[in-house]
Amino acid sequence: MNIREYILHLTPGGTNAFVGDSLDKDKDKIILDAYRQTCPNWPPDLFAVVASIVERSGCYTLASPDRHRLSDHVLRLKDVQEMARSWNEDPGAVPTQLAALWETMWSTHGDTELSDVCSLPALVAILLTMFAVADETCSGMGWDVDEKSALQCPFASYTMGCMSDPVEAAKLLRHLPTSFCVMVPPDLAVVLPKSLTASVGCTVRSLSHFLALLPPSTIVQPSWIWSTTERASADRSNPQLPYDVRLLLVPFPYTVDADCFELSSKRQAFGISHSLPAYFKLNQRWLQLADGPITGKRLAEELLIPLIRQAYYHSGAMPDGIVLPECALTTDLAKQLVEALEENHVHIEFLITGVLDTDPETGATYNRAQTFVLRKDEGAVKREHNKHHRWRLDASQVERYALDFDNDDDNSQWWEDIDVGNRQLSFFGLRKDMSITTLICEDLARADPAINIIRAVGPNLVIALLMDGPQLGTRWPGRYATVLADDPGSAVLSFTCSAMVDRSNWLESRPARSIGLWRDAGGRTQEIALLHGSLGVLLTLESVKKRQTTLDGRSDNEVARQLKLRNMVPLFLVKQPDWI
Repeated sequence: MNIREYILHLTPGGTNAFVGDSLDKDKDKIILDAYRQTCPNWPPDLFAVVASIVERSGCYTLASPDRHRLSDHVLRLKDVQEMARSWNEDPGAVPTQLAALWETMWSTHGDTELSDVCSLPALVAILLTMFAVADETCSGMGWDVDEKSALQCPFASYTMGCMSDPVEAAKLLRHLPTSFCVMVPPDLAVVLPKSLTASVGCTVRSLSHFLALLPPSTIVQPSWIWSTTERASADRSNPQLPYDVRLLLVPFPYTVDADCFELSSKRQAFGISHSLPAYFKLNQRWLQLADGPITGKRLAEELLIPLIRQAYYHSGAMPDGIVLPECALTTDLAKQLVEALEENHVHIEFLITGVLDTDPETGATYNRAQTFVLRKDEGAVKREHNKHHRWRLDASQVERYALDFDNDDDNSQWWEDIDVGNRQLSFFGLRKDMSITTLICEDLARADPAINIIRAVGPNLVIALLMDGPQLGTRWPGRYATVLADDPGSAVLSFTCSAMVDRSNWLESRPARSIGLWRDAGGRTQEIALLHGSLGVLLTLESVKKRQTTLDGRSDNEVARQLKLRNMVPLFLVKQPDWI
């Protein structure tokens, strides 16, 4: 496929974001073809097209400055900054120099096969320049934009307006929250904001600061939501100074009985030499109390709100977010919990929890991560995604957790009986300069399909919700967390419920009651212990500025943030709920 064919493939409706939908693909074919020859006038569209060519051709490997011609590279980077500034000053017109680069690529190099791009230095220079301009023009896109910055970043400001107003989004950014593109459909390529630029390796991910190129949404459908800048502004007068992010970890449930694990399907032989594996399912009996099912109101008023008060007492500030482990709640219970927190005027920015649901019509079970972003005067915005990979229990784990749900003595493996279709992955922009995403247990250990997307977006924090034993640096979560801490440089928090930690420890003479494990890009690995009698842990994370540089030598001027663990405080309740 040549460049012109690839551009036509990626932009079936043309490249003009402001008129593309008004044209009939059959009647206005001549006009459409003319628009396809012009430079995309929406920066994320330009990024999607050029970044796709750069990645497919491999010419990102040629992006590093020529050490013998550094003065020429300096001039190119100045041109990039000038074009980006010009585009933001007049968002209605593609800069003349940028339009000329596109025209040269289309007319002079349009017939070039993608496989031949790297052999043409002039074409490589054009592609890398347009890539950088699109990236720089979108600085700040995906986060809230204050009035002072709105005039300097009109594309970022308009995008924020669309993210907060679905009616406005329908006019242009109709692919939100999956992609920030307009004319490049998400089933061909996806563009989302970016937090961290990988400092190791040589990939297209290492070439951008502000935008990330993701695979088609048919592989994994990502989404982006934003929090608020209100608390961040209140905490600090100078946005360049470090600030704290406080997480309240609630390792619920505190008790999981053996009968919560049930055999859902025995191992079955079929044909001459084939067999279906055995499957198990979870029964959330920990949500059934002696006087009936637990409610979100009761969970909030008897456990979470008292823990929040303790967190405030110890830190002098409200927690920014609350995290519960894998399968802790159901969707209905999570909704009730969030509503109860709002009714009690608990001002947090987000709540993340694992939920387990069964579809009453199909009988399919879903293991999900749900993120609730609570915006002042707007209520809660929820995003959720299913677990991507099933947990496989083996005989050693069954013995360690003291489980006995299968009378087949010859069987040694049981798969989690959940639906793993409809793969999605949610990111949310926290404050004005960070992002967070959530994985579920096994998904941290499997590279496909989520890890490469996480590496592209570079969230500052990855939270892995687990139903696992003690979180130790020597166990599997610590090993796999290191991968993301190195590339793209995310901090990783794995977090499990105290019940499974306790069940795992029954075989230990010196039990380690570690419910969480912190790993950051600075190399720090910290086990998070739940002391005897405590019901939660408050983590205080310090967000400090981080200087990043792309493969082509562009600095982000220290707008990126890196999270470090400052301290952790165990939380106790004088009056514990009688149902714990």
